[in-house]
Amino acid sequence: MRALIALCLYCLAFYAQATPIPAKELFRSPAMSQVGFSPDNRYISALIVDEGKSYLSLIGVEDKIYQHVGAFDADEQLNEYVWIDNNTLYISYSHRGQARQVLALLSEKAGKIDAKMVSLPSDGYLVDPLIADPTHVLYAKNRYGNRPSNRLYKLTLDELINKKFNSAKFEEKKLKDVAVFAFDSIREELFAVTADIENMRGEVLYRSLNESRWKLLFEIDDSEVSFSPIGFIRDNTLAVLSNKNTDKVALYEFDIPSQTLGSVLYEHPKYDLVGAELDESGKAVKSVRYVENGHHVSHFFDNDINQIKSLFSSAFQGKETVISAHSNDAKQMLLFSYASDDPGSYYLFDVQSKKADLLTELYPDLIQHQLQPTEVFSVTNTAGVEVEAYLTLPDKQSGNGVLLVMPHGGPIGVRDFNYFNSEVQYFVSRGFAILRVNFRGSEGYGKQFLDSGKGEFGKAIEEDITAAVTQVRKQHKFNQMCAIGASYGGYSSLMLAIKHPDDYQCAVGGYGIYDLPLLFNANNFKVLEEYRESVSKVVGELSDELIKYSPVYLAEAIKSPVLLVAGKMDRIADFEHSMRMEYVLNKLGKEVETLYYEQTGHGQSSWYWQRHESAYVADYLKRTLVLGEYHQMQGVNDELVKQLGGDTVLIADGFHFDNRVENDRLLALKYYRESANMGEGRAAYNLGNLLVEQGLELKDNITIGAGVMAGVDDKENAQALINEGIEWGDKAVEFGYAGAGYWLGIVYELGELVEQDWGQSLKYFTAAAELEYDARARLRMAKAYCLAPAPIRDVQRCSELLSLSDLEKLPTDEQRNAVTSKSYKTLRWVLGDIFAKGDYNLDERTLLKNVVQQEYQASDVKVDLDDVEFGEVTYNNYRNRYQVTDDAKSFVGRDKLSLGAVFNVEFEHEGENVALIGKWIKQGASGKQQVFDSSFVYGDADAKSWDIRYTFDEDELFEGTLTLEISDLNNRLLASKTVELR
Repeated sequence: MRALIALCLYCLAFYAQATPIPAKELFRSPAMSQVGFSPDNRYISALIVDEGKSYLSLIGVEDKIYQHVGAFDADEQLNEYVWIDNNTLYISYSHRGQARQVLALLSEKAGKIDAKMVSLPSDGYLVDPLIADPTHVLYAKNRYGNRPSNRLYKLTLDELINKKFNSAKFEEKKLKDVAVFAFDSIREELFAVTADIENMRGEVLYRSLNESRWKLLFEIDDSEVSFSPIGFIRDNTLAVLSNKNTDKVALYEFDIPSQTLGSVLYEHPKYDLVGAELDESGKAVKSVRYVENGHHVSHFFDNDINQIKSLFSSAFQGKETVISAHSNDAKQMLLFSYASDDPGSYYLFDVQSKKADLLTELYPDLIQHQLQPTEVFSVTNTAGVEVEAYLTLPDKQSGNGVLLVMPHGGPIGVRDFNYFNSEVQYFVSRGFAILRVNFRGSEGYGKQFLDSGKGEFGKAIEEDITAAVTQVRKQHKFNQMCAIGASYGGYSSLMLAIKHPDDYQCAVGGYGIYDLPLLFNANNFKVLEEYRESVSKVVGELSDELIKYSPVYLAEAIKSPVLLVAGKMDRIADFEHSMRMEYVLNKLGKEVETLYYEQTGHGQSSWYWQRHESAYVADYLKRTLVLGEYHQMQGVNDELVKQLGGDTVLIADGFHFDNRVENDRLLALKYYRESANMGEGRAAYNLGNLLVEQGLELKDNITIGAGVMAGVDDKENAQALINEGIEWGDKAVEFGYAGAGYWLGIVYELGELVEQDWGQSLKYFTAAAELEYDARARLRMAKAYCLAPAPIRDVQRCSELLSLSDLEKLPTDEQRNAVTSKSYKTLRWVLGDIFAKGDYNLDERTLLKNVVQQEYQASDVKVDLDDVEFGEVTYNNYRNRYQVTDDAKSFVGRDKLSLGAVFNVEFEHEGENVALIGKWIKQGASGKQQVFDSSFVYGDADAKSWDIRYTFDEDELFEGTLTLEISDLNNRLLASKTVELR
C-alpha cells in the first residue's frame, strides 16, 4: 500500500507545476540511512527518522513491520552500530559531542522486540564481533585520555556487559601509541595504527591473531601522494590506491617487504579511482569506483554482478543504483537508487525472484514536488584543459531569468557532484538557474589537474568558472547573474564580482576569506611553520602579490550589492575577514548587508540554522534583484503559501528571539507581518504579541520609537496597537495555531488588555484544546466553567476537565492534549484559584474535592496548623527548607520581595493526606479588596515543613494591606495574617 501511495504521489508530481519547496522539506535528515541485515537475515536494521525523531530500528524482512530498539535525542547522533549476534547490537553514538557506547540486548516475545541498553566505557570501542568465535569479541580501551594508548582485550559477551576488563584476556597491551585497532575476519589478522604525534608520522602494523610479533604493513606520513590500502591479495602483497607513479589515482599492487608499488591493476584514463573492493575470498579485485559525470560509478570484474547491475539500470532508468547491503545468505540485497533530481529510495531486492520492493524514499515529502535534473557539460579553459561543470535549470514556466554562479569550497581537493543537492533544489524551485564548476584544483581528475589549482586564488580558478559562465550564457538567456558561495566559494563570489563588475548584479560571500595575507597571522596558534607551509601550498607564498587577489584591497571595483554571511566562531575563515570586508565596503559607500551568526563556526551545524540561512539568502536575492514574491509564483496553492510562510517566519525568529542572530525589532516585525499575511499561524501569533508589547510600551512611555515603528506616532493611539495585536492573535487561531488560542484565552480572562470576557476566554481556550494544545488548555477551560457567572458556569464540566489522570489513561493516539510537567504545575495553580475565588454548594464542592482526591490522594480530613510564622521568606540551604527571616507588620515594597507563611500541620490520624488553599487578598488606596493570587499545597504527616509564598515583581507592588488566608478544602479558615505594604 505504501508503495502504491508513493507511486500515485509520484505521478501527481510528474504532471505538477514546479513550485517553491519549503526549506523544512529539503534541509532535514533522511528517513532511512545506515542500513544492514541482522545475522539471521530476519531483519533489516537502519537509522530511521520519523516525525523529527531518530531511532535505530529493525524492519521485518517478511512483514516490513518497523520496531524501534533505540531512540536518540536531538543532541545525539548515531555514529555506527554492529551486530555482535542475533540478540546483541553494539551502538556507538555521540551525546553533545561526547562519545558514548552501549550494547542493546534484544529479546523477543509474541513478535515484539524489547531492547535493554547496557552502557560501555566511553574510552573504548568494539574492534570486531569475531564471527568465527561467537563466544568472544575484540574490544579496545584507551589507557591515557590525552594521547593514543589503546589496549586490546578479548572478552566474552558477559565480561563486556559487566565491564570485567580486569579478568579479561589482554590480546595486546605492549604495543605503544596505538591510535586504532582493526581486524580482518577473512584472513584473521589484526591491524594496529600507531601515531607519533610530535613528528606527524605513523605506522600500520599487522599480525595473525595467534601470533605476538607485529610486522610493518606501511608507513604514514604527511606526503601529498595518495595511498589507501584496500586489502591483501597475497601474503606479502596489498592492493592499494595511489597516484605516486601516475597522474591519476590507480589501483596498484604493493609489495610489503620492499615497501614499493608494483604492477598497476587498474587505471582509468580520465578519473581518479575513489574506491575498490576485493571479493569474498580476499584474493581478487571485485570492483573499482570513480566519479564520472558527477556520479560515483562502480566497475565490476564479475560478469554475474554486471548482469545484475544491467538489470538495475533497466528497472531504474535514468538513475544510479548501488548495493548498500546484502544478507548473509546472499538471497536479499538492499538497493539504493538515486539521481540529481531524486534524493533516492531504498529497495529490498530478492535475488531469486528479481523483485524489488520499496522500503522508503529518503525524503517522502518531496514526492509532491517537481525536482529538476542537472546537465553535465565540459568547457575547455585557457590552458586547453577540459573542465567539467553542472547546470541545473528551473522549470521553463517558473524561471526568473537569474543565473546563480555557485563556486565550491576548498578549493584544493574538493569537488561538486551531480547528486541530489538540497541547496541547489531550494533555489532552482524558486526560479533560479544554478551553475557549479569543478575548476582547476578540484579532486577526481588527476594529480596534475589538482596541483594546477594551487596558488591560483583569483586567477586560474576564476578563469575556469568564467569560461563555463560564457558557454552557458551562449546557450541560455539570463537577465541577471549573482555569484554565491561559501568558504572558498565565498571568496570566489566576491572575486567574480570584482573581475567582472558589469556581469554580476549581486554577490553572496559565506564564511569566506577576503584578506589573503591575514591567513598567515590570523591567530597565534596558526603561525606554526607547518601551518604557514600548508597555507603557502594552497594560496601561494606570503608576499605583496597576494594583495592583488584579496577582495578587501580590490573592493573599489565592486559595483553590485554584497551580502556577507559569517560565523563568529569560525576558526577556518576567521570572522576578522568578514569584518574587514564589511568595513571597507561601507567606507567606500558600497551596498553591503551582513548576516552574522553567534555560536557558529565554518558553516551551520544544524538543520534549523541551515534553513534559516537559506531562507534569508533567498529573501536577499528577491529584494536585491527585484524579483517577484516566491509564494506568488505560478502553481502555488493556498496550503503551499502557508508552508512558504514558514521560511519567512524563520527569518523573523532570528531577529526576535535571543538566539544566534542579533535582534532587530523592526526586521522581526516586518518578516512576521509578511509571514502572517501568507497564513502562517505562529507568525500571526508572534506579530500579535509584538504589537501588544509595543502598545504597552507606548502607553507607559518606555520606548519612544515603538509607535513610529508600527505606524503609530501618538501615545493616545497605543490602544490601536494592542487591538491590532489581538486581531492578529485571532487570525492565528483561524490559521490553526493553538498557542494563539491559549494566549487569547488568558487575555480575555485577565481583562488587562481588553475588558474581561469569560465567554471569549472560554471560546479561545476551547479552540486551543481543539487544535491540540497541551492539557493546560483544558485546565483553563475548567477554571472558566468554575468561576465564570451563569450561563457559562458549569462545575460538573469543570471537574471533568480537571482530571489529568483520566486523560493520561487514554491511548497515546487519543490524547489530543498532551499531559506534561507544565500541565501538572498549572493544575495546582488552577485548583488554588478555583477554591480561593469561587463559591460552591455542597454538591459542587464535593465534585471538586473528588478531583483533588483522585489527582493527589488528598482528602478533606480535619487538620490544624501549628507554629505559624508570617513575614519575609527566604530559602535556607543548610536546612533545606524555607524560613521567615523578618516577621514585621509592615514592609517596604521592592522587586523580588517574597512574603509568606511557614507552618506545621497537625493531623488527627497517621497516613492522612491533606490539601490546603492559600488566598492572597490585597486592599489598596481605594479600599476595595481583591483576591489577586492563590496557592494549592498538599502533603502528609511526613512533610518536614509547609510553606505558602508569593514573590512580587516590581510592576505588581502597591501601597495598602496584604492578607494571606489559609483554608482547607471545606473553606474552613485555619490561619490568617495581614501586613502593610508601603
